[in-house]
Amino acid sequence: MTISEKIVNLFYKGKNSIINKYYNIREIIGYLLHKNAFVFGAPFHSNAGDQAQTYCIERWIKYNYPKYSVRIFNTDVLALDDYKKLKLIRKIIKKNDLIFLHSGYHTTDLYMLEEHTQRKVVQLFPDKKIVILPQTIYYKNHIEEKKAINIYNNHPNLLLMCRDDVSYNIAERIFPNCKLILFPDIVTTLIGTQTYNSERAGILLCVRNDQEALLKKNELDLLVKELSHIDKVQITDTTLSISGYEFSENREKILKEIWKKYSQYKVIVTDRYHGTIFSLIANTPVIVMPSTDHKLSSGVKWFPKSFNDYVHYVDDFSNIINVVEKVYNKKYDYKLPNYFNKKYYSELKSIIEV
Repeated sequence: MTISEKIVNLFYKGKNSIINKYYNIREIIGYLLHKNAFVFGAPFHSNAGDQAQTYCIERWIKYNYPKYSVRIFNTDVLALDDYKKLKLIRKIIKKNDLIFLHSGYHTTDLYMLEEHTQRKVVQLFPDKKIVILPQTIYYKNHIEEKKAINIYNNHPNLLLMCRDDVSYNIAERIFPNCKLILFPDIVTTLIGTQTYNSERAGILLCVRNDQEALLKKNELDLLVKELSHIDKVQITDTTLSISGYEFSENREKILKEIWKKYSQYKVIVTDRYHGTIFSLIANTPVIVMPSTDHKLSSGVKWFPKSFNDYVHYVDDFSNIINVVEKVYNKKYDYKLPNYFNKKYYSELKSIIEV
């Protein structure tokens, strides 16, 4: 079928056609005339870690597939009206188009909208290779885990990237039919790419306030009090108090402002996975505290020996102050290598295309 015939078939099926409801003709023609790299499951919220993943995914695709148009779809829009946009893309997708599923914490029953969207993509595109970018995998509910097992294992060409060894071990057990690889979070590709000449002072405490938080309020208050004896403490989080729309529209600008802010401190203490990575993008030493799952305890294992002076994982809250004092008083050159991009992501295209 020619492109012209496809357009006619899609647009002239009556006023209730989903094509008329969800797309304009220029958008559809753009999809049909270009090679497309579809990225499904992007965030539409103000979590800077998730937004940074979108930024890095788009950046990586544009560099490695320069002839492709990158089409990013957020989870909230895809889920509207029983995934009708996704079903439409199923009708117009071409043989040489690429499908990526957004990285993060989407292979889990903790965030079901993201998990449902991921499952829907896998079900709707059984004849397309699908790359699920680096995931933390965790299921609390056996019923949801079983649903995921059935859906993912039934896809004949699914590459599932796991961003920590615990997730990889889980995937080996429950997803035996998928191609699995262990790969670091894509935001690590930015480590070693930024240079800052900031005057450094104080301690930044980047802590979460959600279902993954392990630190209780009274423990946080005590930690702030103890850290204040070393230097001035400022508290922040990687979830910002702006709309997802505002963040998405100004993604690069906001992220660069965050990284510059992180470069102004002598040391950062965090229980955020991307708080850890953001610290290293800013070339700032970081003390990493545990959260309720394995994301941080496993995630810090990615950092090689050359990062030992910059990354300190402390699983006992009573030891944090001692470690902060040592790091605070140590002299640093505040420079880190572009290790992850060179070692891992420069090879990813060849892995995908095997």
